Amino acid sequence: MPDFDPVAFGGEDLSGDGGLYKKILTPGDASGGTPQPGDYVTVHYVGTLLDGSKFDSSRDRPGFFEFDVGIGRVIKGWDQGIISMHRGEKCVLACRSDYAYGASGSPPKIPPNATLLFEVELFKWTTKRKERGGMEPEARIAEAEKSKAAGTVEFKAGNYHGALDKYMDATYYCEEELGFEGRQDDVKQILLSCSLNAATCALKLEDYSQAADHGTAAIELDAGSVKGFFRRGTAKMHLGNFAEAKADLRHASTLDPKSKEVRDAFAECVKREKAEKANERAMAAKMFG
Repeated sequence: MPDFDPVAFGGEDLSGDGGLYKKILTPGDASGGTPQPGDYVTVHYVGTLLDGSKFDSSRDRPGFFEFDVGIGRVIKGWDQGIISMHRGEKCVLACRSDYAYGASGSPPKIPPNATLLFEVELFKWTTKRKERGGMEPEARIAEAEKSKAAGTVEFKAGNYHGALDKYMDATYYCEEELGFEGRQDDVKQILLSCSLNAATCALKLEDYSQAADHGTAAIELDAGSVKGFFRRGTAKMHLGNFAEAKADLRHASTLDPKSKEVRDAFAECVKREKAEKANERAMAAKMFG
């Protein structure tokens, strides 16, 4: 087995003792910060020995690899390396054996005292929310308002993933079935605001199915929500559901006839629908002569 050469590797010594190096392959979004110990991270990884032989890869299995980082659930090199990463970053972590599987290795694929290379891509992370069980209604409302405010901070910073997570946290604390005597209107407003904001975040992230779902949640809370119909209609347009999109946008325009934003979205929807039909006609003519 070849020895690890940090000069040839060309990365940064994260550990200070030569035990953990990181080489960035694709920079991430630094505006959203990095995960903190205890956060729940979503990654893909490919693990290889120094000779290049692969011993494991999450990319060979359905779904992602998800775990609580920084609290000993994984090897030391991962706990320390991943909390240095930004969302969307791809890097290689070089983990000396004491930052990996130690003197015993992990038979049969990882030999004793092996330095391991992990190509890791960080997709997202979430900060674990406080459990609502046992919390008094006022405490749940306070926690929801705190999460909503944190979501707005993340949104203004352009961190739409983080904002979406915070708006969903607020919804978690204020779900209607929990019951809030005398505060139902306040709870409804928190839920409505967070549903609309979550729809906007999902649109920004081009997750149009999720945006449509959040728009629906807003409409269920307030059948007169112009923003709910507008955001759901916009999402439906991007999904290619033009009839449903036009129905939503038409209703939004009925609710607010002065909204240029809604009118422009409806015009864009009609334009896209016509273009799609023209493409279909052209394809049919090409296929059937």
